[in-house]
Amino acid sequence: MNINQTHAAMPMELPPEITAAVDGKINEFKKEQIEHVANEFESVFLSMMLKEMRNTLDQKEGGLFGGEGSDSFGGMFDLFMGQHLAASQPLGIADAVRSYLGNDPEQASSENQSSDQDKSK
Repeated sequence: MNINQTHAAMPMELPPEITAAVDGKINEFKKEQIEHVANEFESVFLSMMLKEMRNTLDQKEGGLFGGEGSDSFGGMFDLFMGQHLAASQPLGIADAVRSYLGNDPEQASSENQSSDQDKSK
């Protein structure tokens, strides 16, 4: 019998303490990634919404930021305001994304329904 064949047939098992620690780190890292992605998604959404709202202003009258650099200043303003607003989670988009990416879409739909009921009161 060849020694290489013996080693290939025997899978290596790690002690339960090590696998639990590795799983815990992976879960912690996944939660951090989900949190970051959810917050960034809401920030981008709000920035784009603000941009479209700013575009409705009359450009002939100067808009929000009159002058040559109005588009650049407006873009920076939209980005900053989107990030600032997303930090307070006014729309709950980050919560919905977080619930969905956390493999719990039923919780996301029930949270949205309860928040809709609260707003209608």
